[in-house]
Amino acid sequence: MRFQRYLLPLVLLGLIISLLLPRPEEPSPAPVAVPPEAEMQTVPDPRSYRPRPEPVHGLSDADRRQLGFGARPERRILQSLSERRDLIPQQPVLGGSMDFVLEESVVLNRHWVLAIYEDGHVRGQALFEYQVSEAGEISWKLLTHQPD
Repeated sequence: MRFQRYLLPLVLLGLIISLLLPRPEEPSPAPVAVPPEAEMQTVPDPRSYRPRPEPVHGLSDADRRQLGFGARPERRILQSLSERRDLIPQQPVLGGSMDFVLEESVVLNRHWVLAIYEDGHVRGQALFEYQVSEAGEISWKLLTHQPD
């Protein structure tokens, strides 16, 4: 009778352990014999070259070089935006002051930034367009916004 009491927890524990153990890799398929006439044709294997996927958002390497802001241009762009509180389209409430939340804001590409702002009571998000001049100055334009 005591054994039956512990049977279900033991079975569940065994199941959990079996799910957590690493699975062995499947063996690779056996090599295929290639006829001599096919050896002369060099067709690259599509699996041998896998380009690094482009990120969904952010600056490309070419954008980083073109901007010339150093190793972390996103930080410089967001810092420039944080100095422009006048661009925040929503008014603060209860005596607060609106600020950009840089940790949650994202440089989408070399044209746009999705910025989060708040005053401690209300939040919102805005899409900004930015341009970098030859002198490295960043100008901003509000495209749209949405209060949360």
